[in-house]
Amino acid sequence: MAYLKKYLAKLKHCEQGIAYVEFALCLSLMMLLFLGSVEVSRCVLIIQKLEKTVSTVTDVTTQTNPNTTPLTSSQMSQLMSAVTDMMSPYTAGASDANILVIVSDVTKTGSASPVLNWQYCGGGNLSATSRVGTTIGGTATLPNSFSMNSGEELVVGEVFYNFSPIVSTNPVLGSFRIYKTAIFMPRLGALTGFSSHC
Repeated sequence: MAYLKKYLAKLKHCEQGIAYVEFALCLSLMMLLFLGSVEVSRCVLIIQKLEKTVSTVTDVTTQTNPNTTPLTSSQMSQLMSAVTDMMSPYTAGASDANILVIVSDVTKTGSASPVLNWQYCGGGNLSATSRVGTTIGGTATLPNSFSMNSGEELVVGEVFYNFSPIVSTNPVLGSFRIYKTAIFMPRLGALTGFSSHC
């Protein structure tokens, strides 16, 4: 009994396992910080790539000269297939169900509401509906309360992307949809004669 009391008194002052206990307590917090920083950094990179992609696709579309080389479906198809390269390594090609790019042409005549002339969808297989509108010849809703003057034509690019964290049970960032837009005016003439593809 005296030996047990002596051993317990000695054990009370022992500090050999403190580092293990502190590490065990801090490990979960360190893992949370690590996973959070990886996911937030990845999300920011994807958002930057999406902004650049939608801007590039819309800008290239508006550089077509309708007088000499009218916009064709094969040109738009090639442009949409380039989305995979622009978004690399975050997409898997035209069959990718996490991304969709929609390019819409909108005009305004007089005091009437803006009208949707055509749309082209591609870059992926994500199921999404354009926020500009879906009815060709119907009223178009411009992003961010953008306004048009009579006689203007705009090409509106939209990109939808389903973000999923690397670790599915990540407590920092869950899955959500990213939406970005870009608006350009045609440079060399009206693009209203193109047919829809969505």
